[in-house]
Amino acid sequence: MSRPQALLALSMKGGVGKTTTAIGLARALQRRGHRTGLLDVDIHGSALPRALHLARDPGYEPLVGARLRPVNTDGFQIFSIGLLFREETPNMWDGAMKASAVKQIVTTSIAWDEGLEWIVVDTPPTSGDEVQSLLEHLPNIYGCVIVTQPNDLSLLGITKTLNMLREAEAPVCGLLANMAGYTCPHCGQKSNPFDRESVDVERLAEEYEVPYLGQVPPRRSQPG
Repeated sequence: MSRPQALLALSMKGGVGKTTTAIGLARALQRRGHRTGLLDVDIHGSALPRALHLARDPGYEPLVGARLRPVNTDGFQIFSIGLLFREETPNMWDGAMKASAVKQIVTTSIAWDEGLEWIVVDTPPTSGDEVQSLLEHLPNIYGCVIVTQPNDLSLLGITKTLNMLREAEAPVCGLLANMAGYTCPHCGQKSNPFDRESVDVERLAEEYEVPYLGQVPPRRSQPG
């Protein structure tokens, strides 16, 4: 059986929108007719179940060989570490436990359906044990979509993320500028809530010679 290709939504800084980006990527692949899974390995701050309005008792159905069956919802197969615990329960795993858990999840523990073509991965905001284990053990990585906001702290995190991926020799799909503008629902005026512009993300992509994937929401074309 051929392995599904893995597409990672990744950033060293939290709160930039990796989860919503991962869901958007998965939906785009699904619309193109691909059988797609979502994998959430954010051990301490899992947001995928809440983002998908997926409420259920903790745990997965065990199968022969101690593998776990992912949850099927909205046309996706989903495995989230957040569904191993109640939402309010903190995860107190140490570094070695996290690295070991991620290795098992991406190699032997999950019974994905045969014929699955893509797995989109929602990663934690770190370069620590779980991300290093993910990059080392996850098979068939197609590439990493690096998510940022147009602000100074996010751009600093992006340079670290790019350097980490270069050290790991992981393929990079490009940079995505998320939350690049806010439109007031009352007056319709668009403003930038941050201290940098999406063009700064584009320049950073050029500097590191990686693709610039655009901004969310998309820039409107100018009339004429």
